[in-house]
Amino acid sequence: MHLVVLINADKTSVLDIVNEIEKIPEVLEVFPTFGRFDIVAFFSVNNLSEVKSLLNKISSLKGLIRMEELLEI
Repeated sequence: MHLVVLINADKTSVLDIVNEIEKIPEVLEVFPTFGRFDIVAFFSVNNLSEVKSLLNKISSLKGLIRMEELLEI
């Protein structure tokens, strides 16, 4: 399964958040963007339990304002 996380972040924290997400083993790709969201991250996950754990980890990152998730079905 693939998980896409769209993130709004404090402008001064965007690159720090990208660097922290790059350290997560399940990450496939992460990059800053211009537009509605500041960061887009792609992950490979095996089950919903893994999704929950991953989202908890991401949501605790300093400077994160809001995030939206898209899960492949």
